[in-house]
Amino acid sequence: WVNNLLPYANLDRRINFKSFSDLNWRGEWQNTYQTSSVGRRLSDIFWRTLPWEKIEGELGEIHIFDTGCGHGNYGARLYNASGGKVASYTGVDAKARPNWKELEKKYPNFHFIESRSSNVSELVPQGSNLFITQSAIEHFDEDIKFFEQIKNYVENRDEPTIQVHIFPAAATLPLYLLHGLRQYTPRTVSKITRIFSDSSKFYLYGLGGRSAWKVHWKYFTWPVLIARKFGKPTFDESEYDKDLVEAVHSDMQRPSNSPIFWALIIHSKPRAKVW
Repeated sequence: WVNNLLPYANLDRRINFKSFSDLNWRGEWQNTYQTSSVGRRLSDIFWRTLPWEKIEGELGEIHIFDTGCGHGNYGARLYNASGGKVASYTGVDAKARPNWKELEKKYPNFHFIESRSSNVSELVPQGSNLFITQSAIEHFDEDIKFFEQIKNYVENRDEPTIQVHIFPAAATLPLYLLHGLRQYTPRTVSKITRIFSDSSKFYLYGLGGRSAWKVHWKYFTWPVLIARKFGKPTFDESEYDKDLVEAVHSDMQRPSNSPIFWALIIHSKPRAKVW
């Protein structure tokens, strides 16, 4: 809670604040998992509506390095979302998962490594040019050290590199309680961006707002964390879907300074404008 205070103090002025109001989000809504949490569904919409053609035009072959990949499902999701533009995907997690071998068999260009985030510099394949994390950096004991390792890699490359990191904002503290080690604000995000030189561009998108917050509280925080009803969701999925669609639409009309999640994009040594 203390770390979340003064969210807009001492900002890195190089950060470009963006409102997530993609006009195509409704067309991608059916491609999200209906029982996923509010933050996860917003994140999935963000991934699916990334300008994949522009990213490919800037990077050439897309080689993803995903830290904190969990079960590795985002490899397949991004491969599909990009229209098959992902040339390779490397997923790293502190704990190996049983389905990794199945994914490597289905996608020969996928590879998984069991390792902690503190060892990233030793694991990055040469040619990696799209670094991603999804709901991961809040679990890293040393998040700044993680970004310092990426900085050393990207600044030793002559080619453009893009990073996309999605993580919980301060508003999730009462929603998730003791999930992870921390939440993030623009002030604490600035600690990350200041690691990188002026050869990088920074974009920070807020995902969700007050309406989405209320939906998550109603369907997840109250029944699970307060009423302690564990297991499969006890709510009506169609009702949840309807309420969330209305909430996302409402929040996009009135972008909030206190979103549920942040999406940070770091575009290093850019050759073309992607965002």
